[in-house]
Amino acid sequence: MAAFYLNFLYRALGFGELGIGILVGAQAVGVVAGAIPAATLTRGHSRRTAILTGGTLAGLGLVAIVALSLFPLLVVAAALVGFGGIIATSSGAALLADATEMSRRSTRFGQQIALGTTAAFLSSVLAGALAAPAALAGGGVIAALSIVPTILIREVPVTPATLDAPRRNALMRRFLVIETVFGFGAGSFLPFINLFFADRFAVPFGALGLVLGVLALAGSLGALLHGRFVASRLGAVRSIVAVELASLPFALAAAFAGDLTIAVAALAVRHLLMFGASATMNAFTLSSFTPAERAGANAVLALAWSAANAVGAIASGALRAALGPAGFTANLVTLTAAYLLAAILTWSLFHAHEPRGDVGVTRPAVPDSSA
Repeated sequence: MAAFYLNFLYRALGFGELGIGILVGAQAVGVVAGAIPAATLTRGHSRRTAILTGGTLAGLGLVAIVALSLFPLLVVAAALVGFGGIIATSSGAALLADATEMSRRSTRFGQQIALGTTAAFLSSVLAGALAAPAALAGGGVIAALSIVPTILIREVPVTPATLDAPRRNALMRRFLVIETVFGFGAGSFLPFINLFFADRFAVPFGALGLVLGVLALAGSLGALLHGRFVASRLGAVRSIVAVELASLPFALAAAFAGDLTIAVAALAVRHLLMFGASATMNAFTLSSFTPAERAGANAVLALAWSAANAVGAIASGALRAALGPAGFTANLVTLTAAYLLAAILTWSLFHAHEPRGDVGVTRPAVPDSSA
């Protein structure tokens, strides 16, 4: 819910497009800075402890963003949000992979994303109906309440070492290339999608929540359908690449759309396709590493994605500062070009790859790892 308003908060504080791009990029830089701690914190600690630690740090960063107004301090606060976020999500993704059989992992990751995007739909609609301070406060309260189910998580034992550094270097380099290209493309537009509708189509704040909610709902549906009906029939890589390529015309349609309905419909279809591919790609990636490597692999890949995302966000802000509202067209064209390249690279690098991270893995005969 708080994320819905952050760009508008930055704008209300008097920052222009370049300043907003830097602040969004700072959060991605925080992810880069947090990647190494994310890959080492769980050594000797449970995944649950890492999730709680990261979530607490991210929450402190969000509180600082709300309380501060000086640009340098906001940059630090935004970076703290990203720093804590990567610690939590790296262990969270590894925990979900640990708890799921490989044959069901794509579907399970799709369900996870669907739950997240459904929550995003509800929070977007609610945030659009609230005043800005209430939206930010509501986001903080909801984030704090998430501690309760996290504490109740049952740990999934994997190996005596809770985390190892990824050892398959050649494989990791291939994934890093893909994540870097995707990160740059995503950073060029997606963090500013709320400003796109507000600036280009003059969508009022209240209605904007509903528009973003529609996109989130489309993403939720795609995440549920892809693993169950597409990846199961085409295979992981073929289904990922096919859906990524199919999404590109819709991104271009939104880039040049002069009508709000067309733009919403085009981006909704794009979300439906790409959120499904994302779930399958996450499952495919983590299945390629052993359980003990997964949190570290996720952190390293997030580092590459976020570094490129920061560059894309700052560059997109500079483009909009120079071109005005037309800069959004350039942002979406950049996203399309990057995703086209990523789809080609995914096929080239992984069409013959078979994930074997679970091969030979035996789970220790203990009820839980340390919490």
